[in-house]
Amino acid sequence: TFKGHREFVVIKKRWIVERSFAWCSFDRRLNREYDLLAETTEALILLSFIRRMIRQLAAFAAQIAVAA
Repeated sequence: TFKGHREFVVIKKRWIVERSFAWCSFDRRLNREYDLLAETTEALILLSFIRRMIRQLAAFAAQIAVAA
C-alpha cells in the first residue's frame, strides 16, 4: 500500500445524507450557486425539503384513504 493510504471505511447512515443532497439537486435553483447570500440558499434548501415532506405526507395520506 501507499504511505498515507487508508482503506475504505463505511460511515453509518451516510447514504441518508447523500440521498438528501441528491434530492436537492433536483431543484433547478439549487443545482447551481446563483445566490449571493448564504441565507438565501439556506432558505431555498429548507423550502425544498418542506416541499418534499409535504409530497410524501400527501402520498401517504392518499394511500391510507384508499386502504380504508
